[in-house]
Amino acid sequence: MTEPRRGQRGLYRNVLSYFGFLVTVAGAFLMLFAMVVELSLQAPSPYVGMFTYMIFPAVVAAGLAIALLGMWRESRRRKRLGTAEALPYPRVDLNDPRHRRKFAYVSIGGFLLLIILGFAGYNAFLFTESVTFCGRLCHTVMEPEFAAYNHSPHAKVRCVECHVGSGASFYVKSKLSGARQVLAVLFHTYPTPIETPVKNLRPARETCEECHWPNKFYGAQLLQIPYFRYDEKSTSDQISLLMKTGGGSSRMGQSAGIHWHMIIDNAIYYATPDPKQQEIPYFKVVGKYGQEREYMSQDKPLSEKEKASLPLHKMDCMDCHNRPTHVYTPPDRAIDLAMNNGAIARDLPWIKKTTAEALMAPYPDMETADKQIRDAVFNFYAKNYPALYQERMADIQNAVATVTDIYNRSVFPKMKVDWKTYPDNIGHRNWPGCFRCHDGRHATKDGKTLTRECTACHTMPQRGPLEALGAQPPVTDETWHPFPLKGRHAEVLCNRCHSPGIRPKLDCAGCHKLDTAAPMMSDCTACHTAPGVKLPLADCKSCHEGLGGLHKRGGHPDASCTDCHGRHVWKVAARDACLGCHEDRKAHNAPKPCGECHAFQGKA
Repeated sequence: MTEPRRGQRGLYRNVLSYFGFLVTVAGAFLMLFAMVVELSLQAPSPYVGMFTYMIFPAVVAAGLAIALLGMWRESRRRKRLGTAEALPYPRVDLNDPRHRRKFAYVSIGGFLLLIILGFAGYNAFLFTESVTFCGRLCHTVMEPEFAAYNHSPHAKVRCVECHVGSGASFYVKSKLSGARQVLAVLFHTYPTPIETPVKNLRPARETCEECHWPNKFYGAQLLQIPYFRYDEKSTSDQISLLMKTGGGSSRMGQSAGIHWHMIIDNAIYYATPDPKQQEIPYFKVVGKYGQEREYMSQDKPLSEKEKASLPLHKMDCMDCHNRPTHVYTPPDRAIDLAMNNGAIARDLPWIKKTTAEALMAPYPDMETADKQIRDAVFNFYAKNYPALYQERMADIQNAVATVTDIYNRSVFPKMKVDWKTYPDNIGHRNWPGCFRCHDGRHATKDGKTLTRECTACHTMPQRGPLEALGAQPPVTDETWHPFPLKGRHAEVLCNRCHSPGIRPKLDCAGCHKLDTAAPMMSDCTACHTAPGVKLPLADCKSCHEGLGGLHKRGGHPDASCTDCHGRHVWKVAARDACLGCHEDRKAHNAPKPCGECHAFQGKA
């Protein structure tokens, strides 16, 4: 190779390349500095990690690209001008000491830069897989889910274990989906709240079942549910029952119980026009040997055309466990748990009622909620129990701190998220859940109705005092529900009364608009009261089944008519009213009210 002329300048000697090298060096120093900062932090920071492994490496790469672009432009310029220095590529002659020296500098520097970029790239991959990246980088958008995640049983499981899983294909899909989501955050085009269920979610068999193997689900599980009443003493109760977890494979245990639904020996397919999947009008069961049974809702049946147009979903874990990690515990349940574990002192008077009502009230933002919850609890005790307010200030402060913490991890006004936003399909107390299918209204064409019996999934609940974990629940005659579920109330689904974030009604007027001018409807509670509780009725037929229902043998043998009927506004003739109970019609030819003939002195 010929010796280059003295004064010949390399292609990198141009303003654009110099600027690119300057950007590269600055980015490298910033990246090294950010690495030191991150190593010095006790807890990972989403923003330091983002700059360390994503932004600063991108700056380094951009600087190198600018430098190379400058060299290419300089080569084009020289070639266009026809100068002797117009070389398309740098000339390297390792026999030349100057060339060897420059080559050594570039090789060593480039090697070190590749090591740094490789380290940064690998950590960038790990960072994008981290809980910090998923939960805290897009703070406003992901704040509700991240807060619920941190208080869940899966708080030590990384987000990607469930949302991505193993394998390259779903990793690529998740990153492409993530890029779209980043753009939605940058341009604020994301919905509030975030819509569920998540579309195109990886099948549960490839994620959940990596840890939870359904073949091993069998037997029963004891549930002990603490409950505190809304009275002055916040009287404690415990509901105990056995959940029939069961299993889906006859090889691993009895093929029965809740996990009969798993895709092992049986498969269930359903169709629904409801995007939230809270109404399931049609489903079919495919047995082990291919036999099929189809069930259709009797209340909202689908036509053959509608059924054919809807996609069939194959039931898996996520159809019931749809909130396995991001759970927003209803406020009354959260307070019961806090009182049970000692975070809220049980012996403070009216503590359940006071904290629950403060927690369930609507607030425009978190700052207002914190202030007004604090004021509501403190003012209640300062006004009604001034001496106790001074003596138990520490316990009251703990109660306030616990309640505000429950609110702050459950309600997010900016994202329009609260306890009622996301349905939880486990159970059926606050959402339809199991009753989406097991409501007693889904039947086959030959009239076979899918069971609604409680004992199909669990034993009948028993109410008793709080017991130690695993203790045998006491056998009592006390009904487990605050009032007997009879008549129409036996047909009402649980979530109609127990809506999350709303305290259940305690009297008739809470649910029913009474027509006080109508016969038999002036005041239901004139008859139907219990100690300290007014019991709701659906309508008169709940107890009065047909004419004379309660008045036949054993109805109210020791009561007189006026014990019940004295407060009703009677505007009907004796022929229409009294004859419903009394079969002797000869003495009732005249349309007169009963009171004109009967003195009502203990006998009808």
